[in-house]
Amino acid sequence: MNWFPNGSINIRKDNSSSTKFSPKLFVVLALAFTVGFLLRPVLPVDQTLGRFKNKLRGQMGFSQAALEPAGHWGLAQDPQNHGQLSQDQEKEMEQLLSIGYLSGSKPGPDLSGITSMDATEASGNLRYFTSGHAPCAELMDPAGRILHRWQYSYDQCRQDGAEAGLIFPVDTKSVTDCWRRAHLLPGGEILAIFEGHGLVKIDRDSRWIWGFPDRCHHDLELAPDGSIFVLTRDAAILPRIHPDKPVLLDFIVHLSPEGKVIDTIDLLVAIENSVYASMLDFAKEAGDIFHTNTLELLDGKNAHRSPVFSEGNFLISIRELNTIAIVDPKLKQVVWALSGMWVAQHQPVLLDNGNILLFDNLGHRGRSKVVEFDPLTQEVAWTYADGPNGSLYSKTCGSCQRLPSGNTLITESDNGRVIEVTPTGQIVWEHRNPRRTGQNKELIAATLEMVILPEDYSADWLSAIP
Repeated sequence: MNWFPNGSINIRKDNSSSTKFSPKLFVVLALAFTVGFLLRPVLPVDQTLGRFKNKLRGQMGFSQAALEPAGHWGLAQDPQNHGQLSQDQEKEMEQLLSIGYLSGSKPGPDLSGITSMDATEASGNLRYFTSGHAPCAELMDPAGRILHRWQYSYDQCRQDGAEAGLIFPVDTKSVTDCWRRAHLLPGGEILAIFEGHGLVKIDRDSRWIWGFPDRCHHDLELAPDGSIFVLTRDAAILPRIHPDKPVLLDFIVHLSPEGKVIDTIDLLVAIENSVYASMLDFAKEAGDIFHTNTLELLDGKNAHRSPVFSEGNFLISIRELNTIAIVDPKLKQVVWALSGMWVAQHQPVLLDNGNILLFDNLGHRGRSKVVEFDPLTQEVAWTYADGPNGSLYSKTCGSCQRLPSGNTLITESDNGRVIEVTPTGQIVWEHRNPRRTGQNKELIAATLEMVILPEDYSADWLSAIP
């Protein structure tokens, strides 16, 4: 018999064989099997199977998918669970907590790096961006020259965390191969999110400072006092949502500058306890019911228009509900929400003029647009959209930034493309991620986010780096 990569067995008939079935042989084989079974080393099923698969993978080079055994397999019960959840429920929770993004999945264009620049119209400030090819971020000048690079892997994070007495979750789906979001601090330090697994602070030389081993995801904000707000999530069975299927819940966690928990806001409760609770009628029955992807701390400049824009409130984006909302952290309650003009949106930003700028992923006839609108009247002030005069499409991720000049920086994440456009829609600067992979370099790494740093940002720390 021959082993095939899918683990099946092919029994080949040989007509030349004259072997006949023997009852005595059957008895001997049965006794041998019984003795071998009783004397075997006692190992958990998943450990025994894992050893077999790892050995076979090492010897034959098979992929994980190719080595999944036939039949029905379940996860061993967690002793902390006390039997309250079924194996199927545990597996669903594990899958929910492993939600992530491909590092690069789009065909890569021939163009690479800076592909368009109008020095008289484009911003002359530094650019900072995260790329899907690695857990890294880069600082770049407008001409595309890389001034500094940070890189820090999740394996390093887990090792440094263990030395600090912290246990970061195991990544079973390779979703930590890049940083989902990374915030650049004044001294060159970085706050980086390993999607669904944790938050880490590293110095300008990419060395560990501290970590927060919760299931952080998508976005974070730095408060004026140096404390940090970050999105986290967890999976649970909530009978009020679904009697037996797990849901993925989102939270806003407030951390001290040293990464210690100060407070937590449960976004499900914040919606349920508000006048906007009916938005839950449009939620999926279970699973990733929210997928909150943006967290912006409001500065209060527009509080004169409405108290919902008060300083300290949060503007969030809930992708699965096609909704943006404002959360009051003192009330721990949603105090404003809006939907209808976009689908699967990202990065709503409250501008100084009182309007909101937003990246609409799929609401422009299934394509993308960036839209500026008045949140109180819903009057549209400006759009940049996919169309005959230029393409714009990112099924996932995406970002937008209004610049002091009135130009808008747009990150078209899935296509590894960033453009700066004028109010009239003219492209005055374009960058395409130079990282490629695939047999013919046909895939381009995602650009998860690029931001243009303020003019007063001091990069003096660069001179201190050898």
